[in-house]
Amino acid sequence: MDFSKIGAAVILFLIGSFGHWYIMYWQFKSDKWIRSPMPYLLAIVCTWLWIKASKYGVEGFNGSMWSNRFLFFVTGVFAGAILYPLHFGQPFTLKVAVQLLLALSIIVVSVVWK
Repeated sequence: MDFSKIGAAVILFLIGSFGHWYIMYWQFKSDKWIRSPMPYLLAIVCTWLWIKASKYGVEGFNGSMWSNRFLFFVTGVFAGAILYPLHFGQPFTLKVAVQLLLALSIIVVSVVWK
């Protein structure tokens, strides 16, 4: 397992997940968002980031596609956990905390279980 590649994958997945969140949900803040070129340009950037992140993640997990896929999922969950309360005032509840803990446990299993 190569933790430097996994770390690079986490960073790239997170950046892409934050971008993806804005692509999908900013339309509820701005009616003009979907009609602008910005979400479509952002989609191209996010796709490139995720392709690179997947390369590093699979290499970092010694070829494990599953571990990389779960890493992708978990970074998206964490991006949402930050951005929903920030932009929409949706509270960070105990339920959300438990869901984040469960998501994080998926990654712990991927790293620890050999």
